[in-house]
Amino acid sequence: MKGKNFKDIIKKIDFKKVQPWILLTLIFTVLGLSFGKVLDTFLVSTNEPKETVEVTGKETENEAEQAEESADKDKADKKEEEVAENKIFVMQHGVYETYENVLNLAGQLKEIGYNYGILKVDGKYSVFSYIGGTKESLAEVQETLKAKNIDSFIKEVEVPLDDLKWKYFVQAVKQIPYDIDEDFIQTFTDDEMHIWGYYVTLATSSFDATSVERQKMLLEIYQWLNG
Repeated sequence: MKGKNFKDIIKKIDFKKVQPWILLTLIFTVLGLSFGKVLDTFLVSTNEPKETVEVTGKETENEAEQAEESADKDKADKKEEEVAENKIFVMQHGVYETYENVLNLAGQLKEIGYNYGILKVDGKYSVFSYIGGTKESLAEVQETLKAKNIDSFIKEVEVPLDDLKWKYFVQAVKQIPYDIDEDFIQTFTDDEMHIWGYYVTLATSSFDATSVERQKMLLEIYQWLNG
């Protein structure tokens, strides 16, 4: 009976009239489903956990320590550079109590073509043969001396740059061209004018760092400055 009533109802429906409504219903259903999928995708993507980088107090502290260490290193490098400006290196050959021993050593140095200088300090004699602006510049000389069984060591010497004569001498040792102050010549006596000539020559001429001519002038000035 129920099935018959349903069929009668279907027969009474004018499908031509309801067709537009069915079409609209289908359209809204499809749009609804599409919108739902888009909304679902959007919500999922926005709700996904985002990767974050957490800066802990320890990391911040490490960065601060690294920055401080870098600043300290820069200061140390600058200080070392400033100190290095007043340093020269001298090839030293020990200290002797008698002049006879000095002469024996001097003879050995002459045999290999080296000049030498002598300083007397506290009644003892020290002998030196080369002067350089860096320790490395004297390495080859030291190897030659070692091969000849002549004892030597490279001595680091700090000099007073507030003294004009020492200042110009250090520049000469380091082969830094310079213009001598016009008043500088007045500090020399007549007997010292050859030393003045050495200063001028070293300031205006270019020699090999370990050349005999250059070392002769440097050794004599160094001996004179310490005399």
